[in-house]
Amino acid sequence: MNNNSIALLSIINDNKKFSMNKDLNGGYGTADDFGNHPITKLIGYIRKKSVKIPLLSLAYVQAILLKKKYEVKYFEGSMPGRFDIYIIWGSIVDHKYENYIAGQIKSKYPDSKVGFIGGFPSVEPKIYDNADFIIIGEPESFFMNEFENKEQLNGNVIVKSICDFNTLPTPSFNGFPINTYKYKPALNIKPFITLQATKGCPYSCRYYCTYPISEGIKVRSTSAEKIVDDIIRLKKKYNIKAIQFRDPIFGIDSKFVIEFCNEMINKNVNIKWGMETRLDLLNEDLIKSMFNAGLRSINVGIETNDIDVAKINKRKLVQESHQEWIIKFCDKLGVKIVAFYMMGFDNDTIETVNNMIEYAKKLNTPLARFSVQTPYPGTGYYDKLKKENKLTSDNFEEYTQFNLVYEHNNLDKKDIAKLLKKAYKEYYLRPKYILKFIKWKIRELYPN
Repeated sequence: MNNNSIALLSIINDNKKFSMNKDLNGGYGTADDFGNHPITKLIGYIRKKSVKIPLLSLAYVQAILLKKKYEVKYFEGSMPGRFDIYIIWGSIVDHKYENYIAGQIKSKYPDSKVGFIGGFPSVEPKIYDNADFIIIGEPESFFMNEFENKEQLNGNVIVKSICDFNTLPTPSFNGFPINTYKYKPALNIKPFITLQATKGCPYSCRYYCTYPISEGIKVRSTSAEKIVDDIIRLKKKYNIKAIQFRDPIFGIDSKFVIEFCNEMINKNVNIKWGMETRLDLLNEDLIKSMFNAGLRSINVGIETNDIDVAKINKRKLVQESHQEWIIKFCDKLGVKIVAFYMMGFDNDTIETVNNMIEYAKKLNTPLARFSVQTPYPGTGYYDKLKKENKLTSDNFEEYTQFNLVYEHNNLDKKDIAKLLKKAYKEYYLRPKYILKFIKWKIRELYPN
């Protein structure tokens, strides 16, 4: 047993009344403050009651530390007693409260080390001025390959290694309140957790996206055999019935997907799962294979249907005919499509955003999420706007994906607020959508 005792902390801020999931958005976190209109407040309330996901990186770190024989314990929403080391997940959406909690712990246990991990602390370590240390880089790599003792944890600790996914232990969810996690209505089954088979994303939208900041652009993958064996262990230990894969682009390697599906079927895993990917990586045969292996939900970033806006913003659009065909095929087969749309792109206008809303209604997927283009620290887009003095807020907790935080060439904050309200109201209050929702509920109640 190693001498140092370690506490892993997921901070819950009860003062925030909207849904907050700190593992999303490349680990920067999202805060679903949709606005104050009754419609958007209702959407926000439903979201808070429906979605809560664990901090997967902390589960991996816990497994690594347990394997190294450290005394380690996970805390979520509660204050731990005395430990030698406190490791807190840092997010952009709640960094002030997280830093406050670090200060409270430090004042109570001055001989202990208190620090942060995560993508956002890695790019903005100065914000966490109550911390003794910040891990700059991938925490799994640091704790698996470089961490030896408490004395290393001072100031900005630069991670020099990149972990081999195949050497990571099965994540440990010991101490996690698993029965509270949910991902409804995409996956209407519990107990639910998240998992990751690959890291990294090579697409050009990294200019705006947070995932390459923490994961890089090179895709790293575990073997299909290992990830399925991990699922089997987690199912046995925690009675898991549903998993959402947190890969930025699940299935970027079609060979891996086929091997994964074969492993799931041959080992009779019998678990429901969801993923996030690009529709141009999918075809009917691949979707059928994944469905037979348990796939029931796909998150896709449609974002905009305006070719010119997409091109200016370095977004690679999927061909509409293929996109629409795959969505119809999934709907018929029984795979829910969760479509993500954005407004406030450079050169967006009220007209282009309205066209996007109409296109979303045409696709009529079981779920749709509308958000606002946000320049995140660490991205090229943020650096560009900061250099041009176009950022209108230096309060990072406003960077929620629902606020306009920079000078837009065509839209202002009032325009965005009105368009968000319109998008959610017109999408979810349509008879065509309500009918589809009812059909899906019946389908889930009577699957055969």
